[in-house]
Amino acid sequence: MTAERISRDLALERIRHHIRDTQPHVRDTALFESLWLICAQDMFAEHATPAEPKSTVDGFALASVDTRNATPDTPAQLRVEGLIRPSTAAPPSIGIGQASAILTGGPLPPGADCVVPREAVEVLESGLRLIREVAPMDHVRTIGSDLKAGTRIVRRGEELTPAVLASLAVSGSKMVKTIIPPRALVLALGNELSAIGAGASPGHMPADNLLLAAGLLRYRGVGEVRAEVCANELGTITQKLCTDNVQCIVTTGGTGPGERDFILKAALEAGFELLFNGIALTPGKSMFAAVRGDTLLFALPGTPWAVFALMHALVLPAICWLRGRTLPVPGLILARPSITPNAAQLGWERLVPCTNSALGAELQAQPLLERSREARLDMLETQGLLIVSDKVEQGELLPMIPIWENTRGHRLG
Repeated sequence: MTAERISRDLALERIRHHIRDTQPHVRDTALFESLWLICAQDMFAEHATPAEPKSTVDGFALASVDTRNATPDTPAQLRVEGLIRPSTAAPPSIGIGQASAILTGGPLPPGADCVVPREAVEVLESGLRLIREVAPMDHVRTIGSDLKAGTRIVRRGEELTPAVLASLAVSGSKMVKTIIPPRALVLALGNELSAIGAGASPGHMPADNLLLAAGLLRYRGVGEVRAEVCANELGTITQKLCTDNVQCIVTTGGTGPGERDFILKAALEAGFELLFNGIALTPGKSMFAAVRGDTLLFALPGTPWAVFALMHALVLPAICWLRGRTLPVPGLILARPSITPNAAQLGWERLVPCTNSALGAELQAQPLLERSREARLDMLETQGLLIVSDKVEQGELLPMIPIWENTRGHRLG
């Protein structure tokens, strides 16, 4: 079958279009179990927080009018009645010339409109002595000062972050509708591969791509990832691809045109339909993507650097959409390369690894172009993938795919 070799942008659009037409599965989830899941509906504050005025300090609740004209020469004198704690429900009213001791978070009693800190008053056996006026609402959290009733806390398609969950909890929510995260299967194809942790044997090497691809999926929110070595046999690969309880399958190896490259034929025999076959991108020209029902298949070359680059360029954006993230998903940023890489061939793009640093208001990228470098250092140190087209010009800003999980030496600002 002749390769299409479509552009990276068109490949992403075809993937996004397929996912957009697939109805996500939703469940009710307790707040403590919802961290980093995707919210399935807009969520609003059910009531105002705080629901009643509360003190922001340890001190005394009183009526500001009782301190009017208070000076060192003519101080105000107030009697102290009772103690209000944060747990106090319906504290008794205070009358004229009275104050109540109050702890931080305690509700203001009826008749009081302000709080004076303990260190700002003189406490006598007979009560309080104030030598200055206190303004209304001093040291008071007003109703709704944290959240007003009806305020939107999170939108559909946004992640449930710790701050979001805390706000939902304090505003009255106990459960939240979340999109069930996708399940994934990663297959490393090759008779020479051994499972991670297996003992060394002649002619075999660890299937490191399993750790690379599965780790990136988990890092981006796929909670359930199976990772297996698969023998390079057509029937075995076809059988593995017939798994029907996953939404994403990533395979590594076997995408070339050789007689022992079976993944494309196996995908078609397993009932997948191609979204694209080949991409005008280096590395990764032989990768393809296919769909069967709500399952997406990404067939990547077996070279670790190609797996690393293509996971970030195509698979991880798809994972954002599969998880239910709405636009904008984490996308490209602009960086100015310290050295402009050579242009890609006509009609193609090239992914160039780089490290980043701040240069004034700009992000400067240092391309890793030294070919005598150890190949694995690119994956260990890369903080971005510059997208170099066939029209690149010296000194211009280039789009870059950020590699957020590589924090070594990250200096973005």
